[in-house]
Amino acid sequence: MRTMTLKTSGKPARGFTLIELLVVIAIIAVLAGLILPVLAESRRRANIVKCQTQLSQFHKGIVIWNDTHDRFSERYPDRLGTMMYDREIPDARAFLCPLDPTLGHEGGKPKSCASQYPETDEGPSINSLPSDHPYSSYLYEFNGAKCSWWSGGTTVSGVNVDRNGDGSVSWQEAKFYQQKYGDSFLYGTGYDGEYPRTWFPVVRCFWHAKNPDLTSETEIMNVAMDGNFFPSGPKWELEALKNIPK
Repeated sequence: MRTMTLKTSGKPARGFTLIELLVVIAIIAVLAGLILPVLAESRRRANIVKCQTQLSQFHKGIVIWNDTHDRFSERYPDRLGTMMYDREIPDARAFLCPLDPTLGHEGGKPKSCASQYPETDEGPSINSLPSDHPYSSYLYEFNGAKCSWWSGGTTVSGVNVDRNGDGSVSWQEAKFYQQKYGDSFLYGTGYDGEYPRTWFPVVRCFWHAKNPDLTSETEIMNVAMDGNFFPSGPKWELEALKNIPK
């Protein structure tokens, strides 16, 4: 019985030349250069959406907390973490911005920021808070800490700012006054009138901003008293003034 044999040329299989390999590598590098920025931008937008969702959670939690504790006189919790104990926001992960690499350990403003408000920082045993208090990446404008920047005293133009009568002005008390009466007496060139609740922030996130100190910055995230979400620079007042009807 005859068997068939396949003839081969005897030549070794031809591989890629150095030039061909370099061309392939160059093509891959070009494609990566095109794709990676798109992926990075998609990830950035996804993180913004997640942060916006968490800011909205804070607003809803504050509304529920106020309805539960003092529905006849608007009052907010002294700290964001209070809402974890009261179950308005039960998950501690909601207090961390997805772009905060410190997981809340630097508080509501990155340590790189020129201006700091350490009295607003939240976390275990920080500012006399409980040892199981959650770390927070967010600056809570209406917290109950004594306001370090307030210089108007407990009474301004006959209006009592010290709502709880403890002889000092907290952030929350200062913010309720600023929203209702403006801030010209503080800044000299500030706004002398009522800020719309749509443009008056309750909670802010600085972790999306490339440089949180620059006036031209537009990536600081805010949720307003009425639940409106808006980006701004470090001085949210500038964004609010643009949207106040003339």
